[in-house]
Amino acid sequence: MIRSIIWRDKQGRVGRFSVQGHADAAEYGQDIVCAAVSMLVINTVNSAEQLLGVILATDDTTAPGDVKCSIPVLADQTADDKLQLLLEAMVLGLNSVREEYPDFVKVNMKNL
Repeated sequence: MIRSIIWRDKQGRVGRFSVQGHADAAEYGQDIVCAAVSMLVINTVNSAEQLLGVILATDDTTAPGDVKCSIPVLADQTADDKLQLLLEAMVLGLNSVREEYPDFVKVNMKNL
């Protein structure tokens, strides 16, 4: 089971997220659920860095394949809005995968 947690601050911004576990929906290398979730998360982290110059702080103590990120509040409001758009696109994608594969993906929202 892939477990995602999205933490939002009082303004509704994504302030942190974590994605842990494995879907085990198919054999290793053929699991489209794991591939979809991995692509969403990796693309978000890479897009933040490559398109916005924002390096998301990741927790290095996680298990292989797991991701925990803290999201900075950017001083430049336009850049912060763009970063939040990337994160909201990731959340939308995670929820879409969850809707299609509810036995393999959970997405929980929490307050910071």
